[in-house]
Amino acid sequence: MFKKIGLAVTFSPNGLSLLKNARILAQLFEAELVVIHVGEKDSDKEIKMNEMILESGLKEGDYSLVWQSGEPADTIIDVCIKEKIDLLVSGALEKEPLLKYYTGSVARTLMRAASCSVLVLVNPENKIIKFNKICVGVDYTPLNEIAVKRAYKLAQLENAEELILVREFQVPGLAITISDGGNTEETEARRLIWQKEEEMKLKLFAEELNLTGIKLQLVCRYGKEGWELKQYAQQSGCDLLVIALPSNKLKFFDRIFKHDIEFIFSQLPCSLLIIR
Repeated sequence: MFKKIGLAVTFSPNGLSLLKNARILAQLFEAELVVIHVGEKDSDKEIKMNEMILESGLKEGDYSLVWQSGEPADTIIDVCIKEKIDLLVSGALEKEPLLKYYTGSVARTLMRAASCSVLVLVNPENKIIKFNKICVGVDYTPLNEIAVKRAYKLAQLENAEELILVREFQVPGLAITISDGGNTEETEARRLIWQKEEEMKLKLFAEELNLTGIKLQLVCRYGKEGWELKQYAQQSGCDLLVIALPSNKLKFFDRIFKHDIEFIFSQLPCSLLIIR
């Protein structure tokens, strides 16, 4: 699934917990682990890092440590390319009093610009995160098919309770019909017909992938792409949201004119796995 995991870690309060979670993920995937720290290196910091790694349960030979100076996001991305990392792990914390998970500028840049897959663990401090309820956005692209297969494999490895495939859709011309004062009954009938068609397509998609041996739920939601997926993951209590995102997907104007993925990035509904 993933052969080489990179962990972006600092001396923040959640650093130790991220190390523990990265150790477990590396064991789960039978992958190499590369611990990445960006900052000036001195003897005191080196001792502190070694103590934190030892406390996490990592042993010599379980990991390699890359310590580099530079701008954090760019340096981490460069290390991922140089080390041929295929999954980068980072963290997000819970913001009070809104109880929404947020990411700092470094994590946001990594989510948008990393060339590899990215896993953002929400509120990882002082706990081992387990994914019992995994939600995957479906758009039927080749990369999305890979994302669904990886979510399914992760669900099997984690003995997850449920895997949920969520398909967002919009009915062509429906918004115009509503704004022009179209017949409400006709409008709703049209939406229901489209809903049934989407449900059938999603069912066939899941059958073709042969997602057996796990509780599988198929959900079709009418509405704004990105927004509906985020809302469903949050309302249904998912532990992990999986999306497919090509490495060149987000450009400058996507941040000015709200891109569908930005609804998810702005306030994470749960831990997020971006497949590239």
